[in-house]
Amino acid sequence: MIQAIHSNLLLIIYALTSTAGLVLIKLAGQNGAPISFVDGRLHLNFGPYAIIGIFLYGVSFLLYTYLISKNDLSYIIPISTALIYIGIFFASYFLFHEALTALKITGILLILGGVVLLHLSK
Repeated sequence: MIQAIHSNLLLIIYALTSTAGLVLIKLAGQNGAPISFVDGRLHLNFGPYAIIGIFLYGVSFLLYTYLISKNDLSYIIPISTALIYIGIFFASYFLFHEALTALKITGILLILGGVVLLHLSK
């Protein structure tokens, strides 16, 4: 029981850090690409959003490796992917003003239904 609560909490933290990292990297890219080639040379333009985003995404990677080492892949991968997709969906709508269509909402509802079914089967 404690192990399940621990894994679920880590899964939520993983999804939040991954989503936040991706959103911050996207925000950093709005002022120009953080990585580019100038005159055939690699040019890094990392501002605070990019640095924090890369750090959070790195933390999420470490959490992910721990989660997949301790849990069934057939459970962790679909659940984590769904949670991140839903987080990105809402962040994209509220922060980047991306379109909210009936088809996207239907997709989110189907994903949520799948997450519930996967969680119940565990």
